[in-house]
Amino acid sequence: MYKLKVVSKFSAAHRLIDYPGACERIHGHNWTVKVTVSAQDVDDSGMVMDLVQLKKHIDDCVAQFDHRVINDVPPFDQLNPTSENLAKYLYDYVAARVDVHVRSVRVAEVEDYAVVYQP
Repeated sequence: MYKLKVVSKFSAAHRLIDYPGACERIHGHNWTVKVTVSAQDVDDSGMVMDLVQLKKHIDDCVAQFDHRVINDVPPFDQLNPTSENLAKYLYDYVAARVDVHVRSVRVAEVEDYAVVYQP
């Protein structure tokens, strides 16, 4: 089994809906996203997939949030922009665009707190 991991970063603000604390107010983070894909075999060129292409898909997804209020960006104008919901959204976005298995998506608001979505 081969596993590939790609990291992307973006800066964005959000506010959590119905959260009983400070995070209900708008606040920002420097987010880190790590996507892990896997495959049993490599292709004829000796790769699972082109890492540059995987990074492009991730960056295309997070670009819609960069330097924005995530609550203003669909579907998070209707969906609470928690790290959990962002991880699932990123998973679905990348999985729809690659031909390998997306194993997990890790979303970290800060270094000490992270969420991993893995179906």
